[in-house]
Amino acid sequence: MSEQLTRSLPASRPRIGFGTVLILALAASLVAWVLIDRNEQTASPMPAATPSAETPLSAEGPRIVTVDGLSALSGLRGRPVYWAGARPDAVYEVTEHADGRVYVRYLRSGTELGSLQPDFLTVATYPRPDAYADIEAAAKRPGAITVKLPAGLAVYDEARSTSVYLAYRGSTEQVEVYSPSAFEARRVVESGRVRPVP
Repeated sequence: MSEQLTRSLPASRPRIGFGTVLILALAASLVAWVLIDRNEQTASPMPAATPSAETPLSAEGPRIVTVDGLSALSGLRGRPVYWAGARPDAVYEVTEHADGRVYVRYLRSGTELGSLQPDFLTVATYPRPDAYADIEAAAKRPGAITVKLPAGLAVYDEARSTSVYLAYRGSTEQVEVYSPSAFEARRVVESGRVRPVP
């Protein structure tokens, strides 16, 4: 009877060792990382770079500047830095990144430098060789709402309308205007005040 029991049991399967599982997991992670990185580089002409807790600060960190300081920065970079014009009640915080991104935040007096709260009007300048074409392409996406500007085009996603992206014909900079108020973000862009710092 014991012979019948042993014959009816299925043959044992070869065991997969811990090392094999670990190697397979690492290989899968590497493939996923490469695919995600490639997808992020080509998928969207609009950076999702609203300053927040997830946005890393540059090595120098943010600093407070005057209007003259913003002008000097633009001159030193040899590229325009965009802003929404002077505001008498604002303190200008600028953060530069090694890849060319520049953020100008309009802080309220008394706000801590580098605050991670996304509570402030922010104008970000992103180097994009085909900035205007990228905005035109983004305008064709489902849910995109466009705003025609003199010599430019702006677009925002109706589901995420606190960020409006724009570019001017012939420009190599894409601009993001972020505000916690979607109405203010659109109003600032539609007003025509988003221009290079003089």
